[in-house]
Amino acid sequence: MTTPSGPDVPALRGEMTALSLFGGRLALSELILFSLFLTDFLMLGLISELSLSAALLVNSCFVPCFVTALGLLQGGLPLAARHYGDGDVTGFHGVTGATLVLALICYIAVRNAIIATGNSRGFILLSVAGLILNGCMNYLLGFGLTIGTFSTPAMGISGIGLASTIVEGMIFAGFTLLLFRRGFRLHHLSPVPGLRNLWTAIRPYMRQTTRIGLAVALIFFVDSTLFSGVLIMVGRHDVQGMAALALIFEWVALAVMIPVGLSEAIVQRVAQAQSQFSPAGQTGNDDISARMYQTGDSGAAAALPSALRMILRAAFMVTSLYLLGIAVIYIGLGINVPTLFILDNDAHPAIVARLERYAIPGLLLAIFMSFIIVFAAILRGLLDVRTSMIAVVICYWGIGLGVTFVLVEFFDCGADEALKTVNIALGIGTATLVARLWFLLGRSRQ
Repeated sequence: MTTPSGPDVPALRGEMTALSLFGGRLALSELILFSLFLTDFLMLGLISELSLSAALLVNSCFVPCFVTALGLLQGGLPLAARHYGDGDVTGFHGVTGATLVLALICYIAVRNAIIATGNSRGFILLSVAGLILNGCMNYLLGFGLTIGTFSTPAMGISGIGLASTIVEGMIFAGFTLLLFRRGFRLHHLSPVPGLRNLWTAIRPYMRQTTRIGLAVALIFFVDSTLFSGVLIMVGRHDVQGMAALALIFEWVALAVMIPVGLSEAIVQRVAQAQSQFSPAGQTGNDDISARMYQTGDSGAAAALPSALRMILRAAFMVTSLYLLGIAVIYIGLGINVPTLFILDNDAHPAIVARLERYAIPGLLLAIFMSFIIVFAAILRGLLDVRTSMIAVVICYWGIGLGVTFVLVEFFDCGADEALKTVNIALGIGTATLVARLWFLLGRSRQ
């Protein structure tokens, strides 16, 4: 990626600012919504270890299902953003309706539709309100409350579960209200009321939305099983190594929340930039644009506007600056972040020693994962998900899990070799996505 010339520097700075603000709000919202689960665990830990263990077990089964559903519904984000940017109200409503059908009325589909419109301020308010309300409702229903003669029963784990369900429903209602304020109306889909007429209007948008969504769902599912699979294999032979890797993986999961929020902003901005030059009728219920990019049409790459290239440079620069900050914390300040997750380091000297030895490989994990998330988002905005899907399956399952299984089960290797293998897998995945972007877009020329 070349350095922009003098006249383009202000435009690059402006795009970096806009992308950082949009993606930063989304990332902060994701962190706050993720904290809802942590609040539940804290409350359950106050009740009993048995309640906490049961909740963690349920959550371990819930997370792969949740991220797979999230990936399925991501297929509508670039399509809805294109239609919205092109002023195609019918297409935007059609894609949103298709994702709602796929989600069976789930707030993930609604939030993606809001992101497609370029709105992120409402996310912060909803996220903060949901976090505060969840904490209050958990305590009220879980432990009970007595004020004078008024009292509420302490329902324990059932009350905490009920409170979380109520809060999730209220968050869904909030997202629905935001979408309504952004102009979504059912009568834009079909002027004649009735489920059959609604389905007739939505059906043309289902095929491409589902095709992209299924590919992204597979990517998210494979990603969610890589680290858990490595921990299971290492834990059979090296318990301390598994504990050290688990702390590193938890840190990486938190570190990449910023790139995750940035990736959603990238998908929206790339898709809308695409809509500015796509011929009328080619951004909707046909596959012309998707085939154009998946076949690497050099004519299409040459037609990309300078605004799109600026978005790509801005995404690369913002991600690099974020990772530079993390590197300064690790190398410049000498702070190994995963060790901060251990409250009493003196009580676990062996694990702390492992974490110190894994400091640089753990930093590389965060770097590779961040760039993979951002580069895959750029490709998703271009409606190219096949490359990311193939690269993730081969690198994560074929190299990451496959080679780790051979090393651990047949050569008695431990966490050291497993961590190196995961880094190699992520490094190859990053290089594959960079090569695909280079092939699609060509060299940046001024």
